[in-house]
Amino acid sequence: MTERIHTNEPVVALTDWSVYEVPLFGPENLWTRHFVGYAEDLDLPQVSSAIGTFDPSTGIGTAASGRVFQLVGQSGRHLESSRMWVRWKRLNQIHEERDITFGMSKYLGFFNDGGSV
Repeated sequence: MTERIHTNEPVVALTDWSVYEVPLFGPENLWTRHFVGYAEDLDLPQVSSAIGTFDPSTGIGTAASGRVFQLVGQSGRHLESSRMWVRWKRLNQIHEERDITFGMSKYLGFFNDGGSV
């Protein structure tokens, strides 16, 4: 997953990434999933809108906003991204979260290691 893709769409490559589920539309509805990471090319922390599609073979996901993200390298935490995630949750009045990064990392590893987790 260290190789970046080339498309006509702007792709935001995220390092030190994580993935969270939150009850954006209330706890009784399906929880949405969001990428959190650091875009080194932009020198900015990023929090995606709800993830619409994700291809584990490339690490590429498209958010509801239409922005395309690529998870690069290993998952992790970046201080600025963590701060942005806290602010995003506060702005959206989110009080619960599920960190699904570990499961996502294993899922990506399965595809990148030829199917052996």
